Amino acid sequence: MSNETKNLEIPVAENERNKAVENLLSLKEYFDNQLQSDQETHQAIATLGDKLGVLWNAEK
Repeated sequence: MSNETKNLEIPVAENERNKAVENLLSLKEYFDNQLQSDQETHQAIATLGDKLGVLWNAEK
């Protein structure tokens, strides 16, 4: 393999690695946001359940 070919392969490999890292970071951000959204949804459901329980018990 010539020196010129090696010089071309290194930037291509680095570029592919950088794209892969960017994709992984994007996926991490997506799943972090999804987890936050799920936690907020669970909290809202729990709060609603508590309020419904208070209303239910108040009517007895």
